[in-house]
Amino acid sequence: MMASHLVKPDTRNCKRPRELEPQMPDSPQLSSLGKSDSSFSESSGLFYKDEALEKDLNDMSKEINLMLSTYAKILRQRAAVDASYIDEIDGLFKEANTIENFLIQKRELLRQRFTVIANTLHR
Repeated sequence: MMASHLVKPDTRNCKRPRELEPQMPDSPQLSSLGKSDSSFSESSGLFYKDEALEKDLNDMSKEINLMLSTYAKILRQRAAVDASYIDEIDGLFKEANTIENFLIQKRELLRQRFTVIANTLHR
């Protein structure tokens, strides 16, 4: 008769059903479950930290690569400008050499004319 007087859990006013057998806090199942939860939370925290660190490192790497490519672009532009200056200086040297050769020829022609004039005056 006493078995018919067992109290059933009241599910009308609760959002979740009550457990029929409460577990003891020091039971081996609960303590191992607590440990795995804490180790899981620690490992997930480490995973999150590793993930955040990895993201930060990737972002920094992208920034460094961007700066290096910008620096390389500037160096290429400066090298192009330097090359154009060198070409311009080479052109100026060639022009100066041409003018120098022309002036040397003119001097020789003038020297020859003066020699002819001086020879005709001495006779």
